[in-house]
Parts: sequence; structure tokens; C-alpha cells
Amino acid sequence: MGADWELALAWLYVPATRPDRFAKAAAAADGVVIDLEDAVHPSERASARDRLAAALGDGLGVPTVLRVNAPSTPDFDLDIAAVTPLVRRGVVQAIRVAKVDSADEARRAAAATAGWGNDRRLICQLETARAVRDAHAIAVVDGVHSLMLGEADLRADLGLPRGTSHAEGLLLSRLTVVLASRAAGLPSPLASAFVNVADAEGLAADSAVQRALGFLGRSCIHPAQVPTVREAFRPAAADVEWASRVLASATSMADDGTGVATLADGSFIDAPVIRQAQTIAALTARTAS
Repeated sequence: MGADWELALAWLYVPATRPDRFAKAAAAADGVVIDLEDAVHPSERASARDRLAAALGDGLGVPTVLRVNAPSTPDFDLDIAAVTPLVRRGVVQAIRVAKVDSADEARRAAAATAGWGNDRRLICQLETARAVRDAHAIAVVDGVHSLMLGEADLRADLGLPRGTSHAEGLLLSRLTVVLASRAAGLPSPLASAFVNVADAEGLAADSAVQRALGFLGRSCIHPAQVPTVREAFRPAAADVEWASRVLASATSMADDGTGVATLADGSFIDAPVIRQAQTIAALTARTAS
């Protein structure tokens, strides 16, 4: 597994213009996404940037990510200048780069953040058909930590019905971003926000679908969504028990110097299966704390 912040399942958005909500968001969710893009009017972005350092102080006590404006916009460089000292202080773990439309734009973001060290910190949001088409090329850009979809904008670009129903048209995009992520050795992607705050059943159902497709965790736009998202993406009891048996067998495999084994039910164990069990164990430990 990678850094601990990668294990956060429910990430809660909060506008950068509402520092009074930062601590409340941190108390409610596994991770906080401070938004400098869609949630902030362009006329307010400069003052929001100026207040970030004071508002964040020594950190929120949970993983914290900033969503910055698209690399194609003038706001991008200003956002990077504001977040750079926060990353260097360890107050911010990564950035979500909005509307990454090509590998060239991902490379621009990587160049702008090259001074942040060797850790990958760019979470690229793919929000158009073109971006999804180029997902594999974006995923392998140096500095890219992970991919995710921006489904509201993607629906508009694809001409799909508005809202949260009729997700069939998003299936190919969802599968593409999962495949591109794992093929490049990146973490499983986070699912995009479910925009109907009043539809808890819809959120649970859609989260279950996305978990089955290979997504791990989800963005939230309201604290009320956090428990549902946690429940959908945390390991099930049967998976926890399976992981325990796999890891016990892995210990025996190491002692015996063998690379493969089988469980009592006949299922096969090798290195990828062990990594999956380790992920489940790490998630279990984190969600239990």
C-alpha cells in the first residue's frame, strides 16, 4: 500500500471561500477536498487563496487535498503558487487538477509541481470524452498519482440525461478510468460525487455499482453522504475473513520459500492475490480506527 491518505474512503468537498467549514468537514469525513474551482466564483479566488495558509494552520487532522483550476486556465498557476508552501509543510497531501483534457495538460501540471519532491501528488480529473479517450496516456505521465472522473461535466459532454439516473452511458468511461489506472500501476480511482443529496438510496446503489467496477472511495458534497459512502466501500466481513486467511497463508509461503499456494476451499494464492488481501487488511485497520 502507499501513503495512509490513499486509504481515505469518504472525501468531503468544501469551498475554499468557507474556511469556517474546514474543521467541520474534517470531523465528518475521512478526507477533505478544499475546492478552488467550481465552488468558488472567479472574483473570489484571489482572496480565497490568500486566506488558505491561515485557515489551514498546522493541518486539519485528516488527509487534505486542494482542487485547483484546469491547467489551461490563468487561475492554475496562481493556485499552484498558493498551494506549494502548504504541500511543503505537509498540510496538503495532493491536488485534484480539474478538467485535465490531455496528456499535455497533465505534463503541464507535473512541470508546475516538479519542485514538490518525488511523491506523486497529481489527481487528474477527467471530465470530457477526449480526456477519457486519452486516459491511458494521462495515467503514465510522471507525477500523476491517480485518475478520477468528473461525471457531471462528462454527462454534459456525452449528451447524457442530467441528474443521477441513467448511468448506463457512463459505464465505458468508468471502466476505462479503472483499467487505465491499474494498467499504469496507479491506485484504484475514487468515484465521482453523487449530486442528489436527498437520495440516500440512490447514493448507496450507485456506490455499490462503482465498487463492483473497481472504484475505491468516493467524493461527497454533503456530510450526510459520508456514512453511506463509508459503508459502501469498506471491506465486507467476508472479505476481511478471506484476507486474514490469505495473509496467514502468505506467511507460510514465505517460510517455505514458495510463490504460490491454495486455501482450504481450493482458491489460488499468488503475489497479486496477496496484494489484494493486504489492501483489504489496511482498509479494515483504517476504518476501524
